[in-house]
Amino acid sequence: MEIQSYDVVIVGAGPYACFSAFFLSQQNFNIAIIHPENTVPLDTFIDTLQICWPSLNDPPTRANVAHGNEVAKYLQQFCVNGSNIFFQNILNTLDENQNWLQIPCYRFGMQNFEFQELEEAVKLGFNLDPTNEPNIFKEQFNSLQCLDGNKFQKSLINYLLDKKVKFIKNKVSSISENNEGCSITLANKVKLNAEIIILANSLKISSLLEKYKEILVPMSDCLVEYCFNFEEKIFSNPISFRAANGHLAGTIFQSDQNIYLKLTGPRFLLPSAGAGISLDEKKITAENWEKIINYHSNVILPFLTMHFNLPFLENGVDLRKKLIAKKIIIDCYPCDELPLLGEFGKLGKILGSTGWLATGFSAGIWSAYITHELIMQEKSYFLHSRLHPRRFFTRFIKS
Repeated sequence: MEIQSYDVVIVGAGPYACFSAFFLSQQNFNIAIIHPENTVPLDTFIDTLQICWPSLNDPPTRANVAHGNEVAKYLQQFCVNGSNIFFQNILNTLDENQNWLQIPCYRFGMQNFEFQELEEAVKLGFNLDPTNEPNIFKEQFNSLQCLDGNKFQKSLINYLLDKKVKFIKNKVSSISENNEGCSITLANKVKLNAEIIILANSLKISSLLEKYKEILVPMSDCLVEYCFNFEEKIFSNPISFRAANGHLAGTIFQSDQNIYLKLTGPRFLLPSAGAGISLDEKKITAENWEKIINYHSNVILPFLTMHFNLPFLENGVDLRKKLIAKKIIIDCYPCDELPLLGEFGKLGKILGSTGWLATGFSAGIWSAYITHELIMQEKSYFLHSRLHPRRFFTRFIKS
């Protein structure tokens, strides 16, 4: 059996994986990233909205009710921290500042209960302000919108290659951890020894670590993209928004003579509300896709037309004729709905993060920074104890 040795091996090649490699490579670690043969690093980012959100996907009041005010505000600030370090540090390092725009980020309350939750979020101090438009609230921090996703992907990959990060296309069969370090066995029988393993592919965690199978629930979302030919320049900046209590997120932007509307969700129209099953496009029936597109047509478009000056949406646009892409996005969510970050193994040598469904990019960046601190210092001031995976395995003995 061929044996290779690294300081850190990362399983997965999404934002959390690549930014973990980014921070650790600055410490001159010998790093390997493992990803499936049919994928390209950061393709999850290219497939989605290409936005660095400054906030949680769900309204912050949900976290406030489920986990308390302290944890809810921590989670909200988590995304802000990710956006800040991305804007202030990473983009400068990659010379990508001109490829990203700071843009307004809105939340829509399209039904009374949604509006009431957003009003409550304002009162509780969750970085949200009302606007002059009824039922529209604005995040106090801007989103960051990527103008050219492929360019950014290439810049980050080239940076990692220059730092001698090795990309390995293969499948992980098993991992192990002991006092001396960790090892990974690949499907081609190559063995990788490492000081630290980072599990950055959410769906891989429960398949590699048996005890997490009952803790991590597969979650699914959908991405739909529409294109409108419109010669007049009407956007100085793109618009990003969230609606349907976080079940739908979107962005509108203009490129040359085309205007693009990209929407994720609504998740509640997927089978089992997108929870508990790993979906792929073949398992989404034509009827389900029809329901999703009808929701976009009958609920989202009228709201956008009413509250924003969007002439390309007027005169009864048929979205089916504008559809250019539809995809399924898969992630995991812990069974208590609180994200996981920290030590997944028993000895502190297997680290990882998951549970940031549809929050994605900014949370992945800040998770990567905290992971880098855990490796360098064995602790991080920025990590709340409630996110620690070991919370599921704590046992109290009654005297």
